[in-house]
Order: sequence, then structure tokens, then C-alpha cells
Amino acid sequence: MHQHRVIIAGAGLGGLTLAHGLRARGFDVAVYERDPHPGARPQGYRVQLDEPGLAGLERCLPEHLFRLGLATAASPPARVSVRDRHLGALADRPTAPAPDPTDGAAHPYRSYAFNRPTLRQILLSGLADTVRHGAELLSWEREQDGTVTARFADGRSASADLLVGADGVGSAVRRQLLPHARVEDAGLRLIYGRIPLDGLGSGVGEVEEAGGLPPWVFDSIFTVVTGGPGSPHVGFGPVRFARPPGAAGPAHTPPVPLAPVGDYIACLVGAPADHPAMPSFEALRGLDGPALRELAGRLVGDDWHPDVHRLLDRWETDSLFPLRISTAGPVPPWEPGPVTLLGDAIHAMSPVLAMGANTAIRDAAELTRALAGAAASGAPLVDGVRAYELRMREYAFSAVAASRRTGRERVGQR
Repeated sequence: MHQHRVIIAGAGLGGLTLAHGLRARGFDVAVYERDPHPGARPQGYRVQLDEPGLAGLERCLPEHLFRLGLATAASPPARVSVRDRHLGALADRPTAPAPDPTDGAAHPYRSYAFNRPTLRQILLSGLADTVRHGAELLSWEREQDGTVTARFADGRSASADLLVGADGVGSAVRRQLLPHARVEDAGLRLIYGRIPLDGLGSGVGEVEEAGGLPPWVFDSIFTVVTGGPGSPHVGFGPVRFARPPGAAGPAHTPPVPLAPVGDYIACLVGAPADHPAMPSFEALRGLDGPALRELAGRLVGDDWHPDVHRLLDRWETDSLFPLRISTAGPVPPWEPGPVTLLGDAIHAMSPVLAMGANTAIRDAAELTRALAGAAASGAPLVDGVRAYELRMREYAFSAVAASRRTGRERVGQR
């Protein structure tokens, strides 16, 4: 029986989840990542996973890694709160719809807040012989025998039955496969960082008493404080681990080395790109931590509730970095072949609904299921690609559109 070979370009959450899922089903998998090592650039902090992402992880990961992921995640109250700048309540909604009965999940899920670097460390576990770092994909070509050859900046090349572009918003795979696909500037700029909770107590009451932090910031998995459409906004996402990763990983069976990390609140300040106080993104990227914090203070005016300013005063300046938010335009159906895409490489979306990572991981599970079904039946692998792309376009671009609508209503997205 032919062992299908798959190349995955990109070692983000979606690409690594796919690698686990396909390896478990007998595929020969190689992941090529442009970064020289996993910590080469800021990857963010908190990532929220709801039912689509958690179900995808459970279907693809070895059971012990899925358990470790949940054990090292936080599970705040499963709702998102939206408040005005005076902290008046504007909206309060559950984080996820009811589970899809067709997705094969074994049980319904709560929402979890993961530390993104910890989750990536878990996903990299067991893939040491699979992931090649320092390999930037430049181009690919289809061969006459139906395979595809990927070519990398360091002169390497590799051939496979399928190439999967999981290489993010600037995907080199997408540029060649779908040159007409649009990735648009959503018109939002973010300053992102963390508020450490180390030494401030372990319970909400203790945190409030010891650190002077307002209890409302712990009442939801994410809280948005908005100045209104076209105005700045602030977001707070608490991450208080069920078990500290640095202790849980080595105690796990089998042990998984995980870097120590303390509890924190992920915090962002965002504004439209055309806000009078917002510099160009190139200038924004040139600001250091103290300068980014000073800019955030100018964006959040004196008329905002004092609690917001108290929280921003605790921002860890060394953690701050800027982000430009992108969103994908709709893409007409294309003819399936030995190249496909997942995650931000095809359906980048703004983070207002926290569906980007969820959808990328769902992609990985859907593609795993479709390819495994084709291989088991003896059908051409492209049949699995066709089934995956048909399903992915339906749910993913619906999520992109919903994120765009909500972003326009809440935070001034274009």
C-alpha cells in the first residue's frame, strides 16, 4: 500500500495539529518552517479555544498531549463581555454555539484560554523528526506524475503527493495557487502585551486585595472595553493556569518539557489605523515598549474608567509589540489539486470573535479526516482535498464575514 507523503509549510497551530493528525493515520509528513527556531519572533500570548478548536485538537493529537493541553489551560467563565469606556455593560454572550453533532466530538466542550507558546510546545512534542526549521518556502511546481515539488530559500527542495500551505497571512503557497485571492488591511492596529499576576494571590478575591485589580476583569474569558465605533478599544483576557505549565509538563506521563510561565492577563489596546494619534505601522514597529505604552495611554483618554488605567499601569513594557490586523476577501471555488491551504493562509480574519485559531485547528481536523478517508478507500488523494475545500470554504468564510461585521460594529474595522 502506498504511503502518501505530505509537506506542510508552516509550523503554527494549524500546521502542527495537521502533522499530528496525519502521522497518526499513517501518512509520511514533513513540516517546513521559515523561523530558525520556535522562539524566533513574538507569537502572542493568550489564545482562546472553543468547541471547533478543542474538537480539532482532540481528533488529531495523541490523547496524552490533549490531556496535557487542557491541564495547562485556564477556564474562566465562558462568556465575552463588552463594556463602554465607563464600564457600563453593552453585551454579554456565551463564547461558542452549541456543538455541531456532525463533527464527531466525543463530548461538548467548555472554552479554554491557552498560553500560545505553551500550546505550541505541546504541539511540537513528538515531532522532532518531522519539523525542519529555517526553511522558507519560495515556490512550488506540479510534476507530470501528479506530485508537487516545494523549493526553499536555502536551496533545499522536497517532493510529495500533497503540499499544504499553513504559512500564515503572507502565504507563499497561496500567492502561487490563488494569485487573485485578496488579503486586505482591516484598518486596525493593536498594541499587545501582558499584565503579570505573579505574587498577587491565587483567587479572585486575593488578587483584588493584594494587587488592587478590579474583579470584573476575571468575570469573563475576554472583556472588551470600547470607546465606540471608530474609537480606541481595550481588551482583557485572564490566563490563570489550572496547573503551572513548568510543573505540569515534567510531571506528565510521558514527561513533556514546558517552559515556566506565571498567571497573567493578556491585554491589548487597539485603534483604527486612521486615528489621529496612531502613527504608520512602520513607525509603530519602530517603537520600544515604553513608547508603545505611552502611545496606548494617549489612545485611552482621561474620560475612561479609572479601572482601565489601573490595569494598563501594570502592563509589562517588555512584553509589548504591535500588530496589524488583516482580513481575507472571499475567494471563488478553485479546482482542487496537489496543493491546498489552511488557516490564515486562506481565511485570515480579525480577532474580535476569537475564531482564527479555532478555525485553523478545525481545518487541520477536517483535512485529516478527508485525506484519511480517501486513502482508506483507495481513492485519489485529490478527492479528499476536494471534500475538505468544499467544507472549509463554507464554515471558514462565514466566520470571516461574521468577524468583519462584529469588528465594524465594535471597534471600527473596515
